[in-house]
Amino acid sequence: MGGRSNKSNVVQLDPEEIDRIETEVGEIMAAVPARIWDGRSLPVPIDLIASEVYGLKIREVSQDQMKEATGEVSIEGTISGLLLTSIGEIWVYDWEAMHEVWGATRRRFTIGHELGHFVMHQTGKPAIYCRVSEADEGQEGVHTTYPIPEAEANSFSAALLMPADLVRAEIGSGKVDENRLLSLRELFEASDKAMRRRVRAVQAIG
Repeated sequence: MGGRSNKSNVVQLDPEEIDRIETEVGEIMAAVPARIWDGRSLPVPIDLIASEVYGLKIREVSQDQMKEATGEVSIEGTISGLLLTSIGEIWVYDWEAMHEVWGATRRRFTIGHELGHFVMHQTGKPAIYCRVSEADEGQEGVHTTYPIPEAEANSFSAALLMPADLVRAEIGSGKVDENRLLSLRELFEASDKAMRRRVRAVQAIG
């Protein structure tokens, strides 16, 4: 299916590509109308940015609907999200979105991920982009390598939901202990794994 990511040719992004995505997201966020986001308030209103800035409708649907849309009912893993460019919709797996512990953070990251595909990977032809959950996705210390478009979309989502300047303002130059990390997770509405990775990335950026 045109434009759908797959599991082949897995690589990690080089620093130059990460810097490019950070710059692009920074420009996007600076251009968001103040009526949608003031550039400071947290968490970042990802639903409004997707719908009001990019005109994308967000729907929560079943896993069966997602697999039917991709045409691969036997796809390995759970589909967390889909971007259907032909109809301008982002689909989020309803069961994950409703999970009482991590549903909200997973939903936010998935929307950001699919929005990354929309911004970076469209070719002008109708396409479906698919985010498949890894079984170990929520475990800190487990490192998964993704195909380039998936890694790019993950970096885009992290930069969008956890803007570098706002993270930097919160962490300062000191050590981020577990209590501070918990506070950051609540402030940015991010998962533990995503927040830890983002803090490390922001610290590396300097």
